[in-house]
Amino acid sequence: MESDPGSTPPQDPYDLDFTSLVEDGPAEPPPPEPTPEHEENALIGANALGEDGFHVVLVRPRAVPHANKVIMVVDDDAPTAELAAHVLRKAGFQAVVALDPREAARLMSRVGAPALLLLDVEMPGMSGFDFLARIRRHKHLFDTPVILFTAHAAQPDIVRGLQAGADGYIAKPITATALVAAVRSALGQ
Repeated sequence: MESDPGSTPPQDPYDLDFTSLVEDGPAEPPPPEPTPEHEENALIGANALGEDGFHVVLVRPRAVPHANKVIMVVDDDAPTAELAAHVLRKAGFQAVVALDPREAARLMSRVGAPALLLLDVEMPGMSGFDFLARIRRHKHLFDTPVILFTAHAAQPDIVRGLQAGADGYIAKPITATALVAAVRSALGQ
């Protein structure tokens, strides 16, 4: 049986090559102007960061239940990333660490799409904002919850993160209790 040369092949749900996330390509388009909703959420978020150390905006409903229960911490500061992963493991989560977006893409190609990403903003090579924009366009990651895990917690930073598609913000440093609460909130637990 011949296939129609004009039709596109069906998407393979098991095609888990995430390396396209970090391949060089056209420059990311500039972010759109902030909407009043982004501005309002950023103001609320800035207040929450001051009180709780985290702010989760929404929980993205997944089209298909996520089989992978791994939380991936992507942060170029190894001690911070390992400490966050350790805290999450003690709370009963599976957690892995990647020290930059390239390592995160390679790790995802091996273990699959994570249940949640904790993503630093300032990293060499590719910023967390750029990586997040690519995540939101990827067929297996577009609805994966992403919490920006960063010391950049001013209102303009929060607006930029929300515009890029972040589901929440964690201001460094953070207590172990607040980190676990933020992750549970983002996972809808």
